[in-house]
Amino acid sequence: MIRVTGLIAHHWALPAPAESAAGTWRERQALLVGIEDEAGHVGLGEAAPLPGYSHDTLEDAHAWLRAQLGRELPAHDDVRDPATSRAALEAVAGWVPSLAARCALEAALLDLWARRQGVPAWRLLALGETPERAPVATWLPEGTEAAVKAARAAHERGARAFKVKLDARRGLSDSIATLVALREALGRDVTLRVDANRSATFAHLEPHLATLRAVGLEWLEEPTSDPLSKSLSMLGVPVALDESLAWSALPPLEARPEVTALVLKPTALGGIARSLELADHAAAHGRASVASHTLEGPLGFMTAAALALAVEQRAAHGLGPHGRLLGAARCPALRPGRDELLAWSDPGFGLSLEEALAGATVDGTERA
Repeated sequence: MIRVTGLIAHHWALPAPAESAAGTWRERQALLVGIEDEAGHVGLGEAAPLPGYSHDTLEDAHAWLRAQLGRELPAHDDVRDPATSRAALEAVAGWVPSLAARCALEAALLDLWARRQGVPAWRLLALGETPERAPVATWLPEGTEAAVKAARAAHERGARAFKVKLDARRGLSDSIATLVALREALGRDVTLRVDANRSATFAHLEPHLATLRAVGLEWLEEPTSDPLSKSLSMLGVPVALDESLAWSALPPLEARPEVTALVLKPTALGGIARSLELADHAAAHGRASVASHTLEGPLGFMTAAALALAVEQRAAHGLGPHGRLLGAARCPALRPGRDELLAWSDPGFGLSLEEALAGATVDGTERA
């Protein structure tokens, strides 16, 4: 028997504002959920929908999770391997309406099952061989000079994948110039990806297409508000899907050769099971899938890290360490000064309650 035993509302200020075409965030609010079995094993998960980006709200997640306090969850108890773990997580999707609550509950269950067996959470997700480490893409600041400086420093540490934000509302020229400067500074042995967060139109992009093709992008992520529009096949650059994955069951990859990658954010997609479904779909069509985050706290980040280690490794994940991640230095999947994701050995997500809340202000606690 597994029950929801506690909820902890918390918030934290970002060290610096995080900006994209989807919004500007100066702080984050989240809800930590704790579950427990009869033997006293505990699992932790985090609900942290990103305002302006996620399709549900923290209030949605809180209302549903509060109603479960003290109740027995219709969850599998006998989970011992990736096959049974995946099936058990898929079952959760059928009875949790809030996307963020579903992600938190799936994470808490995975954490509990893994702690019960004394294994890291990723081990209960990975069907094949798991790498000891996986590459991550380094997020670069705005401005050509700052981006090149940061990229050179990361390149010296061993980073080989870099990401630049693009916001068509501000104009594309500066971002395009940054990409050109990065390619000139770093050469052709690195990958460059750019994320437009659906801010552009084909008309915005058309004057810059020759340059984007010459730069040799790994992919252009969510270029327009309709990333599956047939006009995108005319771009002549690879495309990645992110936000749009929440709107369809499975993207029609067989008919869209320009779509080269799926970006998986468990909080926004509704959990681990949905993310794995998309990853399997991508692999079946020879496309990459990479895990990423939505500026969650340590538990949300570790949920994405477990997903990253479980999927087929075709490209760098969007989990590079940066100053806007709460408690990044305490995450077992990250090491200071290392631009890579590490397969940790601690049970579950490797985080205590105190570590999961490190750097956050607790707003309230509810217990069964």
